[in-house]
Amino acid sequence: MSLILQRVRQALREPVPLRFLLLRSMDRKFGLFAYSTSLELGSVEMAHYGHCLLHTAQVARKLGYTRISAIEFGVAGGNGLVTLENHADRVRQATGIDVQVYGFDTGIGMPPPQDVRDMPYLWQSGDFTMDQAKLRARLRSAKLQIGRVEETVARFCAEQDPPPIGFISFDLDYYSATTAALGIFNAGHKYFLPRVTCYFDDLSGGIAEAFSQFAGELLAIDEFNAAHTDIKIARARGLRFSTHQIPRLWHEHVYIAHRFGHDLYTRPIGQATSLALNES
Repeated sequence: MSLILQRVRQALREPVPLRFLLLRSMDRKFGLFAYSTSLELGSVEMAHYGHCLLHTAQVARKLGYTRISAIEFGVAGGNGLVTLENHADRVRQATGIDVQVYGFDTGIGMPPPQDVRDMPYLWQSGDFTMDQAKLRARLRSAKLQIGRVEETVARFCAEQDPPPIGFISFDLDYYSATTAALGIFNAGHKYFLPRVTCYFDDLSGGIAEAFSQFAGELLAIDEFNAAHTDIKIARARGLRFSTHQIPRLWHEHVYIAHRFGHDLYTRPIGQATSLALNES
């Protein structure tokens, strides 16, 4: 299916005013608006990556950081990682914050599911293979971490010494792989912003997908929270009302990993205000 046809079908399914669709189309064709406005319109690819990364960088700047990291768990063919790299460039231009991008993947597709919690009725061994040579040729600065996630995560911070991690996309599908990826949060506070923006790709769907808190990513999140007292992963509540966008499904997929013990967790990021009593 051509990209144009995909966008037409998407537009027909969205309860979006015609003027909104027109502005989106014009921005895609002519680049009329600033990056933040393009994100609001959804006129850039994977706007959820851009929204998460832009707002994370803005918080990082308020906290005094100049560099952060962004991670994609589950690279597959590489379209998402290439797009994340593009968003990193736009965010750098908009905020002055340098963003180093990393992508984690086996490089040979998904491993066999371990048990029913991996939802094998949706995913199987060998799904989502990667052409490593082709992807590496497309990447400009993103770094691939190839291997089983439980192994690459265990050595990542010590080997790569990344800038503080501010955004992570989890798209490993399996409960087992997501649980292993969440192990990255066991690294020291110096490797993270005090609040890490997280996007979980596989949380909601229809009757066929049957997502629930008893399997998949939702179970991995619940078990992580139960096992940790000073780090909690919570949904970014009210995001659909704060983005100035038409409500989208991805608004329900954005979470924040709160590192309560981080030295900068309590540092103010808002402007001091006062509310004087009205005269009448």
